Amino acid sequence: MEIMPPKIIHTPSALEAEFLEYEKPRCTAQGYASLKGLVRRVLGWFEHQELDVLEVGIQDAVRYQAHWGEHAVSTGTVLNYLKVARRFWDFLVMRERIKTNPFKELRYPRLPEHLSRNVLTEAQMGRLLWELGRFDTLPIWYQRERRYRVHVMAELLYASGLRIAEACALVPEDLDLPHRLVRVREGKGRKSRTAFLSSYACDVLERYLATGRKLLAHGHNREMHGQFLFAANKARVAEVVNQELEAVCRELEMPVITSHGFRHSLGTHLLRSGCDMRHIQVILGHEALGTTQIYTRVDKDDLKRSLDEFHPRQWSPRGVSKEVFGEL
Repeated sequence: MEIMPPKIIHTPSALEAEFLEYEKPRCTAQGYASLKGLVRRVLGWFEHQELDVLEVGIQDAVRYQAHWGEHAVSTGTVLNYLKVARRFWDFLVMRERIKTNPFKELRYPRLPEHLSRNVLTEAQMGRLLWELGRFDTLPIWYQRERRYRVHVMAELLYASGLRIAEACALVPEDLDLPHRLVRVREGKGRKSRTAFLSSYACDVLERYLATGRKLLAHGHNREMHGQFLFAANKARVAEVVNQELEAVCRELEMPVITSHGFRHSLGTHLLRSGCDMRHIQVILGHEALGTTQIYTRVDKDDLKRSLDEFHPRQWSPRGVSKEVFGEL
């Protein structure tokens, strides 16, 4: 009896390393870390199914999509997995390892269009920033230092609309306070741009550079992180900011926001104040105007409330009442 040789499965580890090496110069540090984790999860599924990545067909891609559809993950998560899969198999096509990309044949789920809940009203934002500015009232020195760092970061984020990763990557030389400008060397998609500051944020940053930054730098590895504006590990700064925001928001009994909530809130508040949409686009650094237009969308519940409040056909003293029907 002839013994058939075992089927050779191309392990994706070498292809994965090649793909990541190709993508690394095209990503920010944060984007690369995210891509690395996602591609490992994508390829891990095919390894578990004992599928050769060079022989994956449309039916395998459909099965992969169905797998995530059966799990309790968000539409955005499913979409991210599918996008990374398409990106990886596009790379294989480009390197002539395969002829076609099976993931290009899939119909991807559409993200629901809704306003972010990671937003505060103007009044709530004012209360939050005021409370963060009271860092000197805290009883313990390290609590004051932690709150002060978050105070400076919050004023910077709300004034400029920077993403937290962009703010953490700044060095002091990126600030042009006399002209109220911030140079973002490596924004989303590795694109540089200029951000803008309010006069109040400039005052906060000027004091921070003069005295506060030196005080906060103690206890940190200056050789590794001393060049950054906030003189600390970027991931740690983001973690501290979000932890402190949650604590203060809960203390003030208002919705909890993350660091990205300053960016969403800024876009929303500028629009409500009558700021031109294209100005908001430039301030937030959106490449496409369509991305900025998310702030013009309103929730259906808001529309219903507005209809009930302002429509003339309602049973209230302002609408049709006893004066019309008389005493029945």
